[in-house]
Amino acid sequence: MGGMGERRFTVIVDVPVAPDVALDFLADLPRHRGIHPFLVSAQVVSAGPAWRGWQVLERPTVGPFHYSVRFRARLARPRPGELVAQVRVRPGVRLDTDTDTVATATTCGARLVETTTVTAPWPLLGYVARQAERAHARTFALLPAVLASG
Repeated sequence: MGGMGERRFTVIVDVPVAPDVALDFLADLPRHRGIHPFLVSAQVVSAGPAWRGWQVLERPTVGPFHYSVRFRARLARPRPGELVAQVRVRPGVRLDTDTDTVATATTCGARLVETTTVTAPWPLLGYVARQAERAHARTFALLPAVLASG
């Protein structure tokens, strides 16, 4: 009984800005307020030349009820056109864009493709994966208008 499980999901969006502009926005977590459905706050707690470590507060839901969760996230820009994220939430929940969020130039801006791997204890896996996919899908759906407005 117990054990860990894994699920993946992919979100894709076209945005009206250059690839690195879109990825810089995504790498700056406080700018997600208002488009990420759960984000309350994010503060940088560590940084390096191409990465930042964040302390994040979110308020997800279970049915009509909200609860608070604090966790660490690390977002890195290892190469132009790429963003890698690692999120660690107790008990044993991980979200990794280990296949990267990739931005490629298009004639009208950029296409963002993010594949996220959710790893969690089996009893939590379905809930965590649904919540994460819902949050990322909403964020990506609202991203083109936010980036177009500057």
